[in-house]
Amino acid sequence: MKEILYEETAFPYDYKRQKVFYIIDKVLMVLSFIVFGIGVFMFTITPMEGDFWWLFPTMIMVSFFLSGLFFFFIKKKFYNCYDYIFVTGDVRIIQVINTKKRKKMIIFDCKDVYGVGRYESETYEKFRNAPGVKTIFAPSNKFVADKPKYYIGATVDGVKYLIILECSEKFLSYILHFSGKQVLEKEF
Repeated sequence: MKEILYEETAFPYDYKRQKVFYIIDKVLMVLSFIVFGIGVFMFTITPMEGDFWWLFPTMIMVSFFLSGLFFFFIKKKFYNCYDYIFVTGDVRIIQVINTKKRKKMIIFDCKDVYGVGRYESETYEKFRNAPGVKTIFAPSNKFVADKPKYYIGATVDGVKYLIILECSEKFLSYILHFSGKQVLEKEF
């Protein structure tokens, strides 16, 4: 049988703006940690003057440290895209963070698929409300209505997943071809 490799990338709608947000976030994070380091250095070399001399500088240092941590953890929310990879019966969904780091979200076989259809359809709502179903949201444009979104229901290691994608119909046709059963919703 012939090997099939099909890959798509879902880029954010405002990719340049997210890159700007990411750069601003990284600069603010570095500045916060630098100010915190300078504060710790100044705190250690200043002489003690009274009972509560350390209270105000400590509050400032802690606030800069916490803001640096905040900027560190929020930077993963910007500048992300998703790779959808189909390789002869296997589907891989990978989150690409800041165009450098690749994080595996889920890998499943097409034979494990139990449903494919449009996002927010009646069948999607039925699958979403079923007990024990975990949802993986993998489109880059979470709130942009003009791009079509689809869902894929798959069972991986006994756990049912509902994966929301922003892919082409060609990608879905490969999944349907290799699933070997009728998994396409009737409203599609």
